Amino acid sequence: MKSKLSLNSLVLLLTNASWLLGTEFAAKITRLVVVFTLAASLDAVEYGSVMLAVACHEVFRLILRSGAGAQIIQCSEAQIKAFAQNGAILQWIIGIGLTIFQCAAALLLGDFYQNEDLPLLLSSMAGVYLLYPIVSVKVLLLHRANKLKYYSVRNAACITAENIAIALFAWFDHGMMSVVYGKWVFVTLWLLLFFNSPVKNYGIGFSISILKTLSRTSLQLFATELCRALRTQADILIGGKLLSPELFGIYSFAKTAGVNLGQALSTAFNTALYPFLCDRNRQQGANGHIRAIYCVSAAIACMFAVQAMAVSFYVPLLFKQTWQQEYLTISLLCLANVPLVFVDTYCSTIRSHGLYKKEFHVCLLSLAVFVSGLLLVSPQHFETFASTILMVNILFLGVLTTPHLRQLILHRVVLHRS
Repeated sequence: MKSKLSLNSLVLLLTNASWLLGTEFAAKITRLVVVFTLAASLDAVEYGSVMLAVACHEVFRLILRSGAGAQIIQCSEAQIKAFAQNGAILQWIIGIGLTIFQCAAALLLGDFYQNEDLPLLLSSMAGVYLLYPIVSVKVLLLHRANKLKYYSVRNAACITAENIAIALFAWFDHGMMSVVYGKWVFVTLWLLLFFNSPVKNYGIGFSISILKTLSRTSLQLFATELCRALRTQADILIGGKLLSPELFGIYSFAKTAGVNLGQALSTAFNTALYPFLCDRNRQQGANGHIRAIYCVSAAIACMFAVQAMAVSFYVPLLFKQTWQQEYLTISLLCLANVPLVFVDTYCSTIRSHGLYKKEFHVCLLSLAVFVSGLLLVSPQHFETFASTILMVNILFLGVLTTPHLRQLILHRVVLHRS
């Protein structure tokens, strides 16, 4: 009976991951339509302004994602009512604050980049944060209940609608504002589709002690997500400085061509993994799944390895001749993501136990090792750059898989750094 229950639980995890993977593919496919349409309807300066505005908006959205979400998904049944009620207040505080912050930052960013279009674009997108808190707790409760099929179908519909709307607005000559209108289409449909979600409505409540606990942990989660985002983009930020413009362009292509499929798979799996582990922990059954979970992680890692070997076959079919000689770089970047699959799984595991500070230390250490390795080597060629990334990622995975070394660095150096 126990083995049957374990098998059923793993099937639920893989099913949820499959639905989330479908969302990832829907986002990437419809995003191509947006890229082609914007490129055809905007000039180079306008296109650059739009991409810069979207990039800044996505960074600000990190703050929205670092609210009470992880805690509502992870907390015990005895805590859920208080966490959901006070979490709703926290989500509103973050939404209102983020709207004001982005509007104020829009002017500063416009001056910093000497871009007169940026303030209008960012200010026009800022208001969407005021609608998310209406249904944010319901979306989090869907994750807690592992109802990810319900979530994924609606999330995919919102993403698809946003991308199609942007393409249509651009086609009908709405210019740079097409992206702004697309964001509003997304959040409006998001509100409509999730308003009647099949989860319990806890309403809004206030407890100063609970709100303090949620706020304190939210700051830790924000720091963690920021480190993770910087870790993801650090190679681009550093490569833009170390490599020549031409070599950097080749590296950027290699990264895009090399990791998109595997990253979609990895993102879907880890998004499904966290609520699954939280549910298992509440039922005292997560430990029995750890080996199977890492086996799935190994299978995803193998996808990166297979993709690395298949580069010489699929690149000539999909890309023009200019990009067809960068097989080694693309293969190296595929292999460089293999260690990160296990790192992400480890982070999901410790987060599911409520060890938010420890997860932050892992992500901070990962960022520090990655940046230090690149700056120390200072590679001047894209192949050397990719090789360095592979070696640094393997080194960090070695730190995590060596218990005594992990204990030394994470606990003695990081926890007692003061």
